[in-house]
Amino acid sequence: MIGLLLSQVILFAAAGLIGFALGWRLFAFLAGQRRRTEQREIDQLRSALSEAQVRRAR
Repeated sequence: MIGLLLSQVILFAAAGLIGFALGWRLFAFLAGQRRRTEQREIDQLRSALSEAQVRRAR
């Protein structure tokens, strides 16, 4: 009986660790994707600002 209980505890812990690892990997992937998107938008805004400043200076 103790062996059955111990095996259930081990399976529950393994499932928790696997779920945590998958969730962390997904979070890291989405955070990287969001960071790249934000960096692209910042670069576009900087380009538009510098272009507007050049036009205004003319």
